[in-house]
Amino acid sequence: ENIQKTCNSLNAQISSLSGIKSFEEKIAPEYRKFRHEAVTVSVKSEIAVKGLYSNIVPYIKQDADDSLYPTSGEGRKKLLVYSIFDLLSKEEEDKKINLFLIEEPENHLHRSMQIALSHVLFSENKYQYLFITTHSPYVLAEMDQVNLVRIYNADKIVSRSVLYVVPEEFKDQRKMLNRGLTEAIFADKVLLVEGPSEMVLFGKVLSEKNPFYEADGIYILSVGGFGFKPYQSILNALKIYNVVKTDNDLRKPRNKETYSVLGFMRLNGLIGETILPEDPVSEKSVAVKRELYDKNRETLDRIRSNYSLYLSRCSLEEDLDEVIHDKMVEYLPSADGNVIGYLQEAKNNHMVELAEKLTKNDCELIFEHYNFACLKRIAE
Repeated sequence: ENIQKTCNSLNAQISSLSGIKSFEEKIAPEYRKFRHEAVTVSVKSEIAVKGLYSNIVPYIKQDADDSLYPTSGEGRKKLLVYSIFDLLSKEEEDKKINLFLIEEPENHLHRSMQIALSHVLFSENKYQYLFITTHSPYVLAEMDQVNLVRIYNADKIVSRSVLYVVPEEFKDQRKMLNRGLTEAIFADKVLLVEGPSEMVLFGKVLSEKNPFYEADGIYILSVGGFGFKPYQSILNALKIYNVVKTDNDLRKPRNKETYSVLGFMRLNGLIGETILPEDPVSEKSVAVKRELYDKNRETLDRIRSNYSLYLSRCSLEEDLDEVIHDKMVEYLPSADGNVIGYLQEAKNNHMVELAEKLTKNDCELIFEHYNFACLKRIAE
């Protein structure tokens, strides 16, 4: 009551000002030029009209400093709003179900604050019923047990959705798994590769062909230790076109004298049926890998065409050596001629060293070669 009396007194003093009286007298005739209504215009303090709580402005006070700082930055205002929502939801959660509708929360927040916000949204129980639209992979960094809905342009299908739950075996590595996935789900086409060496090389080649390949919706995703399956299943469900490039690996199981054809088995697993033979081989060598590939080339070409799955003839480094061996020897003098071993020795660093020296012509040769047909496929 005391505050209301003070507001009434404030408004009375405002109304008595000569400038205010003059403004009120002049503005009404101007308004009636647009609408013929019998109205007058009064200037009042909003606190008296809308109520006290609608017009309180929060200020931030630094510890050990009595000065008040306005929360004028858009990012700071947004964080303050979320803090207020938290308080309101706590007061109401025993009486009703709180629904949170959040549109593009990344606006005005830098990367680290988006990640912090992601942790709050997806890790705290208060946001059980959350609908969020976003263009930022960082906002989705902590997502788990969420229904992903991808919205398309009007000339494409309206939307696709999939329930995304972090696989149990990757719970402890959720951030790493989500990091690649959240970038990929905003792309139109995704090239899934084994590791960072492929990312470096393929990024260089594609950028020479089209400097704006990322802006055109192409994304290169390194699956690392997670394998292709967790990523491919989500991308397929969201109808995001994807191409897989994987190595022709051979592995010796414990207590065995033969080698499993791991690359063939990986493709069969992604396809969902045994198309390629899985008989073990007697040794692990480049010659055996190439012989294995050449024997099954017809089937592997069909798999390329029908499933967008591309197997290396050997490995990234050996396949690349087939294309530009002389140039690799020239560009990597520290390798002493053993360019394959040099690249495999410190994969990421040495591939960066090579990629920096590749010319437009080198990249064209790689792009057009059978060993790297996955690049042409993703760029189509």
